[in-house]
Amino acid sequence: MAADFKSHVLMRDEKGFMGIPFKRLLLAGVCGGLTYTVARIATPDVSIPIGVVLGVFVLVMTGTRGGLPLWQRLMYGFRGSLLLAAARDPKRFFGQIGRSLELPVELVRLDAAVVFAPAQANYDMDMREWITFARASEVDHDAGLVFVDAPMAEGGQR
Repeated sequence: MAADFKSHVLMRDEKGFMGIPFKRLLLAGVCGGLTYTVARIATPDVSIPIGVVLGVFVLVMTGTRGGLPLWQRLMYGFRGSLLLAAARDPKRFFGQIGRSLELPVELVRLDAAVVFAPAQANYDMDMREWITFARASEVDHDAGLVFVDAPMAEGGQR
C-alpha cells in the first residue's frame, strides 16, 4: 500500500480571496488604510484614490513566484544590473553607482579554472562492500551492481 504525500508538506494551504492569501490581503488593506489616514490630513480630496492605489500596489508587489515576492525579485534584478554595469564599465554612471555602493564586483567575473576545478578533497572510499539495486525486488536475486577489485580476473571468460 502506497501513501500519497503532498509536494509541500511544510506549507499550509491558506484561505483567502481569489487565490490571494489572507495575510497579503490584510497587509494591503492596512497599508492602504494608513496611507488614506495620512493623505487625508494633507490632501483630503484625493486621499481615497491614493489609499486604494497604494493598497493594490502592495498587493501586487507581495505576490510570490518561486518563493520570492515581486519587490525582492525586482531589487535583486536591479542589484545584478548594477553589478554587471560596474564590472563592464566602471567609469559610466551606473558603474560608478555600483562602485559607490561597494558591491562585490568579483562575483560577476567567473574564472573557469576555479569553477570547473576538480574537487581537492581526497576521498578514500571502498565501494567493494556495497551492492546497489535498481528495484527493491532485486534484493532476493542478487542482481545488483557490485564493485570488484578487477573487472576481469585472469582465466575468466570475455
